[in-house]
Amino acid sequence: MKKFFRFSALIITGLLLSLPSHAKDYLYDFDYGALIYVSAGKDVCKNLNVQVQADLWLNDNFKGYERFMPSATLTYTVIPKYLKAMVYYAYFNQEGKSGKKDVHQHRYQVGLTGSYATPHLNFSLCSKFEQTHKDGIPNNKWRNQLKITGTIAKENPWKPFVSVEIFEAMNSMNPTGTVGIERIRYEAGTNYAVNKLISLEMKLRAERLTIKKQLYSSVGIGVKFNL
Repeated sequence: MKKFFRFSALIITGLLLSLPSHAKDYLYDFDYGALIYVSAGKDVCKNLNVQVQADLWLNDNFKGYERFMPSATLTYTVIPKYLKAMVYYAYFNQEGKSGKKDVHQHRYQVGLTGSYATPHLNFSLCSKFEQTHKDGIPNNKWRNQLKITGTIAKENPWKPFVSVEIFEAMNSMNPTGTVGIERIRYEAGTNYAVNKLISLEMKLRAERLTIKKQLYSSVGIGVKFNL
């Protein structure tokens, strides 16, 4: 397991170091943070699953509050094993630039996820439209994520994964004030099934804003309950 995380860290570091030379000039802005989350999911009827989750994000080298974000997701299986549709809502209380923890936002998402599985690998592509409201102003994004999950063996509780996600700003109400690719997010981690009801997730996240030229890195730890 240690080898996996070392390998993941090397991959993410390599991706960051492979940025264009002009991007490396602002590596002093590189910030470390943490993602802590708890989720619970349940099949409410055939092909329909509901999941609720609560996230706490830390930044400023693990010392600062970034946001608290409860959310709910409905997922409908359109074609078993191949296609799912989802709707998502989240409220989050985020720390603003002034340091006040009173930036209240509402986020909505709708999307589709296509999957293809082999005996040892699962490939998924999620494409979703996202709208975030702050003070009644919509911030629209189109997000596309490619994720690869490995199955070491049928009864093995470890499931490592890697993913890359592209955020495309659809209007100028985002923090960069521009339209186009806003950020790219890389993740590498693993899920560990404690039993049929409880699983743990550990991951590393590296993220860069392509226009504001800022880099972030986070460690994520989560607990999932399958009810």
